[in-house]
Amino acid sequence: MRGMKFFATMLALVVFAFGICSSTGLAQGPAKPMSPPRDSAMEVAAKHNLDVARWYLVKRKAYEGARDRLQEILDTYPEFSRIDEVMFLMGESQLKLKKDDKAVEYYSKLLKEYPESEFAKKARARLDEMKVAPETK
Repeated sequence: MRGMKFFATMLALVVFAFGICSSTGLAQGPAKPMSPPRDSAMEVAAKHNLDVARWYLVKRKAYEGARDRLQEILDTYPEFSRIDEVMFLMGESQLKLKKDDKAVEYYSKLLKEYPESEFAKKARARLDEMKVAPETK
C-alpha cells in the first residue's frame, strides 16, 4: 500500500500539470498589449470633476463652471481614461459660451487623437452644423 505522502505528491503533480496546460494549451489567441496601470486616485478625482462638469453643463447651464472643471482635468489628469469625453464636453462648453473657434479646436483635437471614440461622431456632427472642416494642426 502506498502512503498519504505518495498521494499528496501525485495530487500536487496533477494540479501543477493542469495549471500549465490550462494557462498555455487553452489560450484563446495572442495576448493583448498591456496598458500601464492607471492611478486609481487620479481616476476618481478626474471622474468627480467630469461628473460635476457634466452637471454644470446639462442641469445648471453654468458653462463657465463646466469649462473650468474640464480645463482642470486636461491640465491635471492628462492620462484620464475618459479624456475623449472631456474634450467633447470642452467643445460643447466653448460652443455655449459663443467661442466657436475654441469649440472647433477641441472637436478637431478629439477627432485627430481619438478617431474611434464614441464622441467622435458627435464632434463631427457639431463641426458639420458649424459648417467647418476639422482643423489638422
